[in-house]
Amino acid sequence: MDSKLNSNFFKKAGVTASLLTLSLLVNPAHAVNWQEAGDAGQLLGTAQEPLGNGPLRNIRGAVSTNADVDLYKIFISDPTIFSASVTSVSGNFDSVLALFNQGGFGVYGNDDARLGDSNAGLPAGSLLGPQAPGWYYLAIFGLDTTPTSGNGTTPDHYIAPNTSAPFTSVIGASGPGGASPLTGWAPVAPGDVVTLNEDYRIRLSGVSVVPEPETYAMLLAGLGLVGAMARRRKAFIER
Repeated sequence: MDSKLNSNFFKKAGVTASLLTLSLLVNPAHAVNWQEAGDAGQLLGTAQEPLGNGPLRNIRGAVSTNADVDLYKIFISDPTIFSASVTSVSGNFDSVLALFNQGGFGVYGNDDARLGDSNAGLPAGSLLGPQAPGWYYLAIFGLDTTPTSGNGTTPDHYIAPNTSAPFTSVIGASGPGGASPLTGWAPVAPGDVVTLNEDYRIRLSGVSVVPEPETYAMLLAGLGLVGAMARRRKAFIER
């Protein structure tokens, strides 16, 4: 009798653990809305990576001045539908968006998504856009600064080309420094720095968030429990 009860116990425990692990595997991921933590860095090594598990729909943050740059490390899972668009809370932030690949090389950028709109946008389906899934860096900044490469921040190091009105063009990394990866940003002269304290929202499509380490830890723990139960049951039966 005891042998039968113990055997049933191990079976039920194994089934419970299996169901727990299965739920972790098949649990549908929910959309992630990331809030900037502190101040996102502006270089590859200090870029902020949104955390969670699921499609990344929004990034919310703030820029303190027209010299402030926020750089986010994102995973583009579907480049065919990737897009990014900015909305500022007050509407007074003349934003710019720029996308860089994993190596820091410029992909494409935009100042004004539409005529009469100072919000930037990176459209889906652009020939200049990302062509393969992978890690990228998305920068949001003001009109008074520009990404640079090499060991300087003068115009001969600008990654983006000069643009002219109406500033709605989607541009590639065709500036003098466009053949090299991002290393800095052209500084805004101290006398030209303007306080903004502007909140922004970046809407995204085609971007996913890599699950947090805790999720993998839970999954591995569940699998380990299933394995341990199976080994104990086998050992019990062989006695």
